[in-house]
Amino acid sequence: MKGFELSEDIFLEVYDSRSYNNNVIRESINAMFKIAGELKGKVILVGGWSVYYWVDNVLGYNGIPSIDIDFLAKAESFEEIKEVMKNLGFQSAGFRFAKPIKTLIVREDVKVDFLFDKKPSQLSFDTPFASSIFGNRYYSKVHFEVRDFGRDLIAEGDVDVAFPEAVLALKFDIYTNAEDYPDDKRDKHWKDVIDVYSLIMGFYKKRDVWREKDFHLRRDILRELYKAKSYKPASIYEVLNESQYKEDIKVMLADYVGFRVFEEKLFERRLRELEEIIKNNQ
Repeated sequence: MKGFELSEDIFLEVYDSRSYNNNVIRESINAMFKIAGELKGKVILVGGWSVYYWVDNVLGYNGIPSIDIDFLAKAESFEEIKEVMKNLGFQSAGFRFAKPIKTLIVREDVKVDFLFDKKPSQLSFDTPFASSIFGNRYYSKVHFEVRDFGRDLIAEGDVDVAFPEAVLALKFDIYTNAEDYPDDKRDKHWKDVIDVYSLIMGFYKKRDVWREKDFHLRRDILRELYKAKSYKPASIYEVLNESQYKEDIKVMLADYVGFRVFEEKLFERRLRELEEIIKNNQ
């Protein structure tokens, strides 16, 4: 994988912090599978690792490893979640759990966030999407494989992963309704743009395997989640346009993820089409 065209800070993050050889990434991978196994049927994987699954295991591109782990859960499982996380070496840190990892230079943390269907405590976060995703079963039990750039297997396991439409709705929500999320959820906005582009354009290019003729993602799911909480797909394109890392995003999608060509205008059109579909109930 080439990286010399990237700016220095993105280069260091991608090829150091998010390297498969990094201890924090390795622990993030292991923790994801352990938590999913211990809380089987009670948590649904969302966030960066869910994008990784769809992009890498299903669409055939290269997923970008995620440092943090995100799950949806029900408030009724809160006490069990706390016990499992404690047993796995995680400490409660407000609305999230963190596990310190010693590196050669500094101490870093693997962070696990849980979004609940309703708040089980004052410090917890909830989302109306959780009830809809659990209730309508907008997720699948999958066999998730994490492989390095040489396609050698690093880890694998069975995980409940949110459908791509649900993953996208949660990503859109972060940028549409910023006041509902802590600021650090948008710190890695360049990664979120890449994640959304990878899902939108990846499934569009695989549209021949979907039943609908003119759009690649399931409209019924997108509309149902929009009813739970409105979101604006084009918000991601606005983030792209305003990002100081726009050129890095283009290079990452072409060089790392494997799209070869960054189709910015087509991406914008697909996002705006998606917005029309969910708003006008077409």
